Amino acid sequence: MSQNLFEMLTDDPVEYNMKHLKTQLFMALINLIRQKGWSQAVAAEKLHISKPRMSNLFKGYLDKFSIDMLLQMLVRTGYKLDADFNPDNAAQPLVMNLKKAML
Repeated sequence: MSQNLFEMLTDDPVEYNMKHLKTQLFMALINLIRQKGWSQAVAAEKLHISKPRMSNLFKGYLDKFSIDMLLQMLVRTGYKLDADFNPDNAAQPLVMNLKKAML
C-alpha cells in the first residue's frame, strides 16, 4: 500500500498537507532530541515548554501543537528550516531542508 495514512483519512488537500508537515516536524524534533541524548525533562527546559507538553510530543499528539510551535522548538535545538523556491522547477518548486543553525 503506497497511500499515506492522511490521504486515507481526508479528501481535503489542505488538511492532508498540514498534517503531513506536522508529522515530518514531529519526527525531526523527536529524532534531534534523541540524538542530543536529552531526557524529556531536559528537552522541555531547553525548548521552553512544560514537561506535560513534552510528554504530549513524545506520545505523538499532533493536535496539541501548531506548526509554528514545532518550528520554534526545532530552532531551539540549534537547527533552522531553510526553504528554497525555484518557480522553474515544476516538479518540486519548493524544497525545505533542516540545517544546522550558524550561531
